[in-house]
Amino acid sequence: MIRQINRNRLLILFLIAVLGLLFLGGVVAYYTLIRSDELQDTVESQWTREITVAAKRGNILDADGEVLAQSASTQSVLLRPGEIDDPGEISRILAPILGMDEQAIYELASQEKVEVWLKRHISSEQASKIASLNLEGVDFFIETKRYYPYNDSLSQVLGYTTIDGVGQTGLEKMFEKYLAGENGTILVQTDAYQNTIPGTEQVFSPASDGVNVITTVNSAIQSFTEAAAEECMTATGASSVIALAMNPENSDIYSMVMLPAMDLNNIDRSDIDRLNELSRNRAVADAYEPGSTFKIITTAAALDSGKITTESEFNCIGYSMVNGEKIKCWRSGRPHGEQDLAQALQNSCNPCFVSMAIDMGNGVFYDYIRRFGFGTNTGINIGTDGAGIVTDPKYVTNSDLARIGFGQSIAVTPLQLLNAVCAVINGGELHQPRLVKELRTAEGTLVKSFDTVNRGRVISEDTSATMRKLLLSVVENGSGSRAQIPGYSVGGKTGTAQLYGEDGSIVQNKHISSFVGFAPADDPKIAVLFIVYEADVAVDFGSIVAAPYAKTILEKSLKYMGIPADKEDTQLVEVPDICGLSYEEAKNALESVGLKLEAMNEAKIQSQLPVAGTEVVRGSYVFAETNGEESSGGVEGKVPDIEGMNLFDAITECEKLGINLRLKGEVGSGEIIWQSVPEGTEVDFGMMIEVRCE
Repeated sequence: MIRQINRNRLLILFLIAVLGLLFLGGVVAYYTLIRSDELQDTVESQWTREITVAAKRGNILDADGEVLAQSASTQSVLLRPGEIDDPGEISRILAPILGMDEQAIYELASQEKVEVWLKRHISSEQASKIASLNLEGVDFFIETKRYYPYNDSLSQVLGYTTIDGVGQTGLEKMFEKYLAGENGTILVQTDAYQNTIPGTEQVFSPASDGVNVITTVNSAIQSFTEAAAEECMTATGASSVIALAMNPENSDIYSMVMLPAMDLNNIDRSDIDRLNELSRNRAVADAYEPGSTFKIITTAAALDSGKITTESEFNCIGYSMVNGEKIKCWRSGRPHGEQDLAQALQNSCNPCFVSMAIDMGNGVFYDYIRRFGFGTNTGINIGTDGAGIVTDPKYVTNSDLARIGFGQSIAVTPLQLLNAVCAVINGGELHQPRLVKELRTAEGTLVKSFDTVNRGRVISEDTSATMRKLLLSVVENGSGSRAQIPGYSVGGKTGTAQLYGEDGSIVQNKHISSFVGFAPADDPKIAVLFIVYEADVAVDFGSIVAAPYAKTILEKSLKYMGIPADKEDTQLVEVPDICGLSYEEAKNALESVGLKLEAMNEAKIQSQLPVAGTEVVRGSYVFAETNGEESSGGVEGKVPDIEGMNLFDAITECEKLGINLRLKGEVGSGEIIWQSVPEGTEVDFGMMIEVRCE
């Protein structure tokens, strides 16, 4: 019995021993097979340190290889708190050199860490001063900082990076994965204090540098565009200016300017809202009402669809009536009368384009609007690409359609408009705008190319040729005369559009003035769109505040590109002084030297543009304000009682005060029975009053 008990005890002990050995074997297997890599990393981290080898960020270049953005070496200062004997002394010495708070440095120097950043991207002068002091526990680290040779040039296009060199906006962000490259590493052996052990083996994994982004931008044309925009801002007191230059043949972007801009080398990150505002690419992302420059699109669509011909006749009586709404010509006080198509464009006469839009109807007109790319993204290879605002045709009334005909009730981006105009003049084909054409390594090896994209034919070659001639006549004989360039044929169109406030209401006496032009007119090599917001001048027509600056860009660019002159030198004449003269006297004085007079009405001349003594191309217009000028804000007064009047009499009465009428509800033919604005209300020139008729 006792022997059996002992045998059982031995068996239990044996089983316990076996289970213990199995457990220990399992633990060993777990750590050696399953967690071996993790443990190896842990061990290595205790006696090695991994040093990052930063990849060199790629450059951004213009079309000819001019550097627009590059990375430069810079020094950053760090602290090793364990090696600092007196944090207070270090703080006292470094604070004035680095322009930092002494207490902030003390707190960093007192931390229980191997290393802490003190200040990054310090100047070479600061680095030299600190290095000369040989301070224990103070060290330097070589980093790279993004540098922009032209400061604020192309600031919204290039964008900028974070302090760590990561693309944050613009091309820097769009092409981050190509520009950044891949960092490498150096693995070094260290002692217990993480100091490198001299003479030990190091494992090196090289960095893969980023590639260069090559744009379509031409730095010379960009500089011409910037200079013109800056001059315009100074001369007109405008709130902002947008200017673009493009190759009409393939929609490559030569220049893109938005003022105000920011210095990319000195970015103020303290005001995020202001920073976002200045870095927004408004030329690509933001929509605006184009005004009369859109008449190019209306005319091209009407011609191509066969709704009009160059022989078509139009009659301007100062306004058009559409669904009971009176839509005025900009020169309603002195109607243009009978005109052919060329004269309609030269005069920028609204009723003519109302007629074209109504004749085409929603179906035909909207088909062309879509073909020209409005209401859709352009496809440009940069992140922010706006589609504009095009109301669905099922919600568009005839009144809306009429206004679209002369550039209201539709919103486009500047890039969309210039690209569409290029399709009008290049033979009729719409291309996808291109800003980046290829990616290459620093050695020149092609990594990726972005070919031009033809999005299809919009109008026929014949229509395109006709449009070039018509737009040439606008510059030679119409509102675009201040864009004429001696020796070159220039085509184009002016525009003066309404400006809307944040609440959607029209801002009185403030406009968006613009000019879109191209040259040479018969074989365009460059097209320019110049937009001026809220020019603070007496006369802010696009012909006055935009056309001359677009002309400057065109002229300098044509000569830089080596485009030969295509016509005989144009004669220049001196503008006479017409201030104080009657309309007829002023007209005769100008005609005697080969100039033309443009005024709202035939009253006495108060002021003129260009001013007396200016040299302009023979055949140009001189714009005058008179003592009966509508643009001065209209006649002061109060809203009359129009209830009981017939519609025609009410329109006539309200027109004297600068009031527009619109029929509300079902159109009646009897007397007015209701008006939306009460009698006696102060008149706001251009205000709209809705009425109902029996």
